[in-house]
Amino acid sequence: MELRQKGDDEMALIIYGTQYGTSKQYAEQLATITGDSVIDSRHLPKELPEAHVIFVGSVYAGRMTGLKKVLQVLAPERNELTVVTVGMTDARSEELVAGIHQPIAAKVAEKKISLRGCYHLQGKVNYDGLALKHKLVIKPMVAAFKKKPANELDEQAKMLLRAFDQTNANEPTIDFAVLAERMT
Repeated sequence: MELRQKGDDEMALIIYGTQYGTSKQYAEQLATITGDSVIDSRHLPKELPEAHVIFVGSVYAGRMTGLKKVLQVLAPERNELTVVTVGMTDARSEELVAGIHQPIAAKVAEKKISLRGCYHLQGKVNYDGLALKHKLVIKPMVAAFKKKPANELDEQAKMLLRAFDQTNANEPTIDFAVLAERMT
């Protein structure tokens, strides 16, 4: 599935839900690529006139930031939705990504909204910028993972360690080329 069909003249509205800014960066870059408008999920109108909505949201502990608000303003007879999740799971891990997308697809189906597609993009961690509640969760988890031999870690733990090690030093890991590739 593609986010937009080649030659498709319809304009979409890109909405983002973010806690630390990565989803906002993806949404703004997507808007640059497509020419569509972009808005924060916290500032949604009561209804959306655009037929196609692309929602880019961060995923934390199985919950997608802003999804509930987006689903409240969509109308089955008027809107269709594309979902782009952003999180620590590596987009190449089809099984783990499916585990993220299945409950989201179920929520969208409950609202009888047409789901055009689900995509996942790698997020990043800037430990210094995390809220205290997230630091209290991540720090002991990372420390426990680092104490274990690599062969005893599951794929999700390995991904979290890689992401934490890569981005804790504020190295950018968002690959906008991946986003553009998925658009064509």
